[in-house]
Amino acid sequence: MLELDRLAVQAGGRLLLSDLTLRVPAGSVLAVLGPNGRGKTTLLKTLLGVQPPAAGAVRLRGHAAYVPQRTDSLFAYDVLAMVTMGRVRHLRWWASPGPGDRDIARECLRAVRLEHLAARPFHALSGGEQQLACIARAMASASPIIVLDEPSAALDLRNQDVILSLLRRLAGEGMTVVFSTHQPQHAQHIADQTLLMHPDACEAGPTGQMCTDERLSRLYGLPVRVTTITADRREVPGVIPLFH
Repeated sequence: MLELDRLAVQAGGRLLLSDLTLRVPAGSVLAVLGPNGRGKTTLLKTLLGVQPPAAGAVRLRGHAAYVPQRTDSLFAYDVLAMVTMGRVRHLRWWASPGPGDRDIARECLRAVRLEHLAARPFHALSGGEQQLACIARAMASASPIIVLDEPSAALDLRNQDVILSLLRRLAGEGMTVVFSTHQPQHAQHIADQTLLMHPDACEAGPTGQMCTDERLSRLYGLPVRVTTITADRREVPGVIPLFH
């Protein structure tokens, strides 16, 4: 579970948000939406304790795993080794991962459909494949909270579906999920709550109340229409930007 109590976040002398109170229970998903440069990454780092808040408090009920936008490796680790690193918090000091840890890593690779690349050097993967491997590493940590910074940014449509479905499943298993995105339809698809980082303020609430024509148009500075698409006998929420 994640709790924000009158949180204020600042970066470079600029106040990004203030007086934000929010509770994200176990088993639920929070999406963070905002334009480029608004401070989404800074907010996520504040939630993780990497950066101290300007005011207020963040309370994490358990360890949090983090998936950044980009991960670089100085060493030529293979993909399985990179994912197995997620098991470090479960090991005793100086201990090495065992067969059980590697089995968990392989299962996490299967969840993101990368098991066939387990022996491939991590640096040889595409950007999207590296992102999937980092998500698998976060899953391998078995943390009750996972925070992801634009996890679908480098992914094609099929793999976006893989990740969104996976995050929704993890929440269904009791995990608290927080992710930032530039795609409002991703929030509509899986998020219980959505935080909108407007240019001049922030607001949060149930996703259906936050993802409206008026709010999204204000957020992105151009007309946006929220609609419903019928496909495969399902009604799927969608967002249409009306580009100039």
